Amino acid sequence: MTFPLTQRRVPFPWPAAFLAAATLFLPARQALTDLRAGDLVTRAQAEQNRLEFDASLNDVRQAAALNPRDARVQERLAEGARSLWYFRGTDALKTEADTAFAAAKRLSPSWPKPHYEHARMYAFRQEYARGLSILQGAIDRDPNNAAYWLERARYLELSGQTQQARGAYERCLTLNSRVGECRDGLTALKGRP
Repeated sequence: MTFPLTQRRVPFPWPAAFLAAATLFLPARQALTDLRAGDLVTRAQAEQNRLEFDASLNDVRQAAALNPRDARVQERLAEGARSLWYFRGTDALKTEADTAFAAAKRLSPSWPKPHYEHARMYAFRQEYARGLSILQGAIDRDPNNAAYWLERARYLELSGQTQQARGAYERCLTLNSRVGECRDGLTALKGRP
């Protein structure tokens, strides 16, 4: 007795194949985008070191356009725009820096660096009240960072708030007794009301 061999056809699962391909393609595409954006940021840093500020900022702008949800790229864009704003003082550069700092803060809410660097932007222009307000975000996120308390003390001192500056210098020294600038700041405030 012989049995006829029958071949049963199983349809190819096209939907599953497409899903599998997509799950492999999307991470690979994002990795390439991250790599390209990273290369642009690296090139921008080299240009910045050569004092090619416009070229540097343009490369960081390209990196931010490629990867707009990367907080570090947004923070780097903010620093680049801030640097040029220091010297050119244009509203467009100020707005670009403010916008990029806000994006970095939104994309990485627990990261203190964008708050710290944003505060420095306004302190450079002697807008200490605004700098203090922004710096508070860095202190809230990392209250044990002596550098943030030193920066706070400087802004307070420069804005004539010596009592509060004294407290910030003391907090800095409590956190890190080796920070000579905090000790020097306290010494400079002796005898001042």
